[in-house]
Amino acid sequence: MSQQLLRQTGPLAWAALFALLFVLASQALAGQPTAEAALRPTVSAQVFDVNCTSLAAITPTYAKLADLATFTVQSPESTVELTFNGRIYVSSFASGTGAIFELRVDDEPSTVGRARATLRAAESGGGGVQASITGLFNGLPAGEHTASMWVRTSVSGAGSQAMVDPGCWSSDVLIVKEHTPFGSTNLPMLRAS
Repeated sequence: MSQQLLRQTGPLAWAALFALLFVLASQALAGQPTAEAALRPTVSAQVFDVNCTSLAAITPTYAKLADLATFTVQSPESTVELTFNGRIYVSSFASGTGAIFELRVDDEPSTVGRARATLRAAESGGGGVQASITGLFNGLPAGEHTASMWVRTSVSGAGSQAMVDPGCWSSDVLIVKEHTPFGSTNLPMLRAS
């Protein structure tokens, strides 16, 4: 079985190598003479500081707590991964079992799973809780986008003063990684000598 698989994949590997060499040779003949070929990374990252921000009252309906950062997407075929690392906080709950914090892009939640963290009513007050929220976002057009944090209480809940970075320690961050597909922004490049 393995010899048959080797015979089938061998010609494909050679065809792919030949195609890459053809592209490089075509670029060299087009006035870019050099032997150095490089691929740009398929992941680009941006890191943003998140400043302390609060929202006076929260209800069972999501409300925007804060715009965290504006970032740039290179390709609409990319998958964008956002990660918030910091503290979430609610001062007190008049009713309900807690709150849900949600990371969004352009005021829309992720369509690939959930980008959420919870804070239970028993965890209110004090210094908040450490949270790491990661979300994946597909199909974002190339250009600028805004990441934001949204919050709501549990069903029939009510709370006061929801925050990110309670105490304003300047320790919260948002990391944005764009996973670009090979071939859209990561074509082989040649540099002139």
